[in-house]
Amino acid sequence: MKRIAPLAVALILCCLPTLGFAQGFGGGDLFQGIEGFDDFGGNQNDPNLEVSAKFFVDPSGTHGRIDVKASVGSGWCLYSITQPKGGPIATKIKIEENPAILAVGNFTPDHKPKIVPPDKIIRVAQEKFYDTVTWSAPILLANGTDAGSLKLDVKLAGQSCHDKGTCFPVSGDAVAKFGGTEKIAKDETLLPEVATKPSAAIPPTDYKLQGTIGDYKAESGHAIISGKFEPAQVTPGDKVTVSLSIKPTGDYHVYAYSPTDSEFSYKATVVGLGEQTPWLSMKPKTENPVVEKPLIEGLPDIVRYHEGVTTWKFTVQIPIDAQPGKYPLVGYLGYQTCTNTTCDRPSAVMFEGVVQVGDKAGTDSSPLAFSKAPYSTAAERAKITNAEVQEALGETSMVVPPLRGNSGDDQPEAKVVAPPVPLKDSIAWEVLNPPENASLGWIILLSFIGGAILNLMPCVLPVVGLKILSFVNQAGKHRGQVFMLNLIYSAGVIFVFMILAVFSSSLNLIVEAIAPPTEGAAAGSDGLAWGQWSGDWRYILAMIVLVYTMGLSMLGVWELTMPSFLGSGSVASASNQSGYGGAFFKGIITTLLSTPCSGPFLGPVFGYTISQPVFVTFLVFGFIGLGMASPYLIIGINPRLIAFLPKPGNWMVAFKQIMGFVMMLTVVYLMYTLQDEWVVPTLVLLVALGAACWMLGQVHTLEHKSSRIATTIGAFVVAIGVGVFSFTSLVEGEAHDGQIAWDTYAEERWPALENDIYARQKAGETVMVDFTADWCPTCKFNYYTAINTAGVGAVVDEHKIVPMLVDWTNTTHDNSGKVQSFINKLGSNSIPLLAIFPGGQPGKVYVLSDLLTESKVIESLNAAQETSSSVVKQTAMNE
Repeated sequence: MKRIAPLAVALILCCLPTLGFAQGFGGGDLFQGIEGFDDFGGNQNDPNLEVSAKFFVDPSGTHGRIDVKASVGSGWCLYSITQPKGGPIATKIKIEENPAILAVGNFTPDHKPKIVPPDKIIRVAQEKFYDTVTWSAPILLANGTDAGSLKLDVKLAGQSCHDKGTCFPVSGDAVAKFGGTEKIAKDETLLPEVATKPSAAIPPTDYKLQGTIGDYKAESGHAIISGKFEPAQVTPGDKVTVSLSIKPTGDYHVYAYSPTDSEFSYKATVVGLGEQTPWLSMKPKTENPVVEKPLIEGLPDIVRYHEGVTTWKFTVQIPIDAQPGKYPLVGYLGYQTCTNTTCDRPSAVMFEGVVQVGDKAGTDSSPLAFSKAPYSTAAERAKITNAEVQEALGETSMVVPPLRGNSGDDQPEAKVVAPPVPLKDSIAWEVLNPPENASLGWIILLSFIGGAILNLMPCVLPVVGLKILSFVNQAGKHRGQVFMLNLIYSAGVIFVFMILAVFSSSLNLIVEAIAPPTEGAAAGSDGLAWGQWSGDWRYILAMIVLVYTMGLSMLGVWELTMPSFLGSGSVASASNQSGYGGAFFKGIITTLLSTPCSGPFLGPVFGYTISQPVFVTFLVFGFIGLGMASPYLIIGINPRLIAFLPKPGNWMVAFKQIMGFVMMLTVVYLMYTLQDEWVVPTLVLLVALGAACWMLGQVHTLEHKSSRIATTIGAFVVAIGVGVFSFTSLVEGEAHDGQIAWDTYAEERWPALENDIYARQKAGETVMVDFTADWCPTCKFNYYTAINTAGVGAVVDEHKIVPMLVDWTNTTHDNSGKVQSFINKLGSNSIPLLAIFPGGQPGKVYVLSDLLTESKVIESLNAAQETSSSVVKQTAMNE
């Protein structure tokens, strides 16, 4: 049930050129027609990008500024570094690594870009620079740098578009030379907030290892991590060499090292020391060559990774004044394993060892202990470790890569992170533009109109004129007494609605006591806030049920019956009395007798007022009663106006039924506000309610009392039974509690599905793929009863089976043929289809189709696991 699917499809069609280019499926004229369609895809010339650069140094020699100037031809533009995603490609500037440059800050332009607002084609604002723009960034220089002989390699890449619509990916290189000396303010954000230098400030300690010594198998199963450090015993001032190895399995690889986390869609390998080891470490290096290839063909962005076993080595400096004893060597290794078609989640490990500092140095190595850690922790510690290295570079000749600003994908922000601000919950905010309180007036007006409309119902309008005439005859045509009788009668009408207001407000208070307002509700509010109720699926469901059943009543499927006590002798005698007392009771009884017609209208109003403050509830019901009593008050002033009352007829029945269709439109709106996972069970419930209301509508046609009772009970059993089933078995979500967490394959991933499964098989993983679709009822039945069950989930967890869900609902998608072709290769032509691919057996598969049972699925999973060949455990230490 995807209610916004048409809108999403339209958006995808509008952005298809952009998406195609971003995925490397297109080229040439990408953003044609951004600002005009004349000369669409026209024959514009090359943008003629020219890039030049120079840098300036402060007289202190410690810092400076680099300027990168880019120019394009007339009518062409470049996009800003901060160009929002989802539109043109942002410009990226990269300063190649140089030992003389310790850090590069954020690049900023010399003037503001032209802002083009979002439109139907490009849904984000465009930030354009025409003709020429110069970007500048602060730099830090290493001690003793000879600025005159220093040359910096600069690369600029991005996209250039012409006003007529033609776009090209562009890139340019330049060599920045010394431009002179000038006074430049130092960017303090490029310096680490705290840089720990080698010292013995932290005494030795008996550190207890948290991890397990030896090889560590990645959680995904696609890599083996091992490591060691040597020597295990050192003297003060020595260096310890740490070796960390990652051995991917199958076709998986690991990404190249980066000083800090990359901004690409993949995660670079990062290494950082833990806070337990406040020593300096050098840059990790490996002899395994880096494989480079474009992330997207035609663009300058490069993916850098290693194939096979990769071992990084780096040294850790022991403080010269370290005291004898044991010191913890703790750090983090962050990594991500991928194939050419699929990736695992970024992961990390904490590595641990104990270094013995003494009078004599040893030669023996010691294995590291490993335990699971978040990648974010590894990235943060890597950032801090590299900041400490840069601080030390001011005193040593150590060479490490510079920290970068936001000018490139592998350039994280070099800003100092401010300490967290304590949270407060007592802040008082002054609203400068308070809303007008005109909505209450509308509520009163609409309530009055709604009450007046009730007089047009078939069981109300015929008695209006009769009641007024009876009052005229009773008063002997004395106008004052006629008006008083009508006024007292109206008070009886309004009294009934006040009773409803009391009941509604009481129910509101009861619900509030059971489920108090969540944090964030207005303090001191009377009752639950409307916003809170309208966002609660349970309240929306209750309103849908109420409005739907009342709408069916208006359409004649069933009717509300008046309470039996209203026909008793005591009530009838009270209403037949003359005088003011009789008029008051007539107002009460007439209003209650109109329940079969007015009830369907008042039901949704009652549901609405439950969520309102008490005073609003009384206003709503009070003015509904006043609106219903308005004919008596108006005609009571001038009885001659009775001639203008509409004459009863079949039009009243038609009007009531039209109001029933209005109720159904209200149900449609309420369904739109309901969260997706509740839509299907709600629709099933509405079908059951329709059947139950129809059964209630047949009760009055039955002769025997026992049949009427049985039919009434049956109606409630149908509605309640189907409702319980739908909301316990048909709720759609990402994964049911205690069952399977699926890897859902979206349409964009369909072309890689077959290769992904094959790669996982080669890596020793068993894969279960459920081919399903919303238009396939058997698929849904299998999913809820035989596949996505607790029993199957237990087998999946036990054997670490990879569950994949291929939703083939959109058979018109461009990639739909890939799914059909894959299904055909599996010996089938249609769905439902459950395929189980045993690990270690590439190209082999168990196929289950048609109606399935849980036992059959479990049996096939166990058979696949037994068939799965034993993949020899691969460890980096075996190399």
